[in-house]
Amino acid sequence: MSGADFIGNLVVKANLVCKTGLQIGGNKETQEIGGIDQPVIRDPSGFPYVPGSSLKGKMRALSEWERGAVMEDGKVHECSEESSAIECEICRVFGSSSDEGFKTGPTRLTVRDAHPTEKTKKMWKELDTDLLYTEWKKENFINRLESSATPRDFERVPKGSEFKVEFIFGLYDVPKAETGDFDYIPVLFEAMDLLEDSYLGGSGTRGYGKVEFKDLLATFVSKEDYSEGKEGIEIDVEELRENPKEAIES
Repeated sequence: MSGADFIGNLVVKANLVCKTGLQIGGNKETQEIGGIDQPVIRDPSGFPYVPGSSLKGKMRALSEWERGAVMEDGKVHECSEESSAIECEICRVFGSSSDEGFKTGPTRLTVRDAHPTEKTKKMWKELDTDLLYTEWKKENFINRLESSATPRDFERVPKGSEFKVEFIFGLYDVPKAETGDFDYIPVLFEAMDLLEDSYLGGSGTRGYGKVEFKDLLATFVSKEDYSEGKEGIEIDVEELRENPKEAIES
């Protein structure tokens, strides 16, 4: 949006802890007899990770449901007019498509890929399983009419694994907006809370994917900090959740 002035970035880091097994699906390149039906996604070094797109997508979906903003066709929420999109928490925080006839400014929330901590990598290397850094989980799908079972094998990141997550929340001064970006920061923390009481990845209703955010650390890096090469200032997370503008500007 023309006229938007960059204020700074709020950087929130945390550890994403798997309270149950986690299944973030990858691509099965080969079909093997007795092999895994649903493998996890891995980086080039072989370690499982959580794509930022998966994490942000789930947080956005939960936020849409919480606000009654789910589209009738099931697609990602989009406001139909510029005036409503400017003030829409979903469009401003999570972004809107660039092919619309208006702009709400830069997407405020950026979610990085979450890679395992060194402690978790060490734990994975000591796992006593037949898989690399993961566990093997058998599932049975039951035909209700025939009472027949179809066994399938899922690969999961084991309980207790931790991933380093990073959220970047951009703050802008938008002249046409009635509400400032500071007031939208709680949307991020609310989405994190919603995720903790839902699930991440596949098979969540069958016990997979319960996660928790721990060791949150927030840092505000102003426009001036960037120009002067400074690292910014640490912000108290609880104060940030309750009164973000005061917590950052005080």
